[in-house]
Amino acid sequence: MSEHNKQIARYYFEGLDAQKSPPAEWVTPDFVLHIAGSPDMDINAAREFSVGLVTAVPNLTHPIVELIAEGDKVSYRGRYEGTQSAPYLGAMGPSGVLSATGAGVFRIADGKVAELWIWPDTMTVLQQLGVLPQQG
Repeated sequence: MSEHNKQIARYYFEGLDAQKSPPAEWVTPDFVLHIAGSPDMDINAAREFSVGLVTAVPNLTHPIVELIAEGDKVSYRGRYEGTQSAPYLGAMGPSGVLSATGAGVFRIADGKVAELWIWPDTMTVLQQLGVLPQQG
């Protein structure tokens, strides 16, 4: 079961990177996305969020560094990588390469992602976008 659930998490990220939106075929109808510091999102709100993000970073990818599974949960450690080409999160224009880490937990139900909690390294993202100063 654990290996199967890890594969579902991989499929989710592969679909996300290919479709630039949470992949409908890998989420339950009552899917909820929880991103630290943001309101919870259903699938429609998650798609809207994705549109804004990939408009600014069209080549965004989510390479997985590590997956750990137990029961119906899969935790991941990964990266967020791409090149900003439009304003985003208060950055007025393109500021170059975005490369940050993140972690999260999937809850799998009936072979699909029912919930996803994400804790991105928002500080690094905002520094790379030029919204916050770099730490010396």
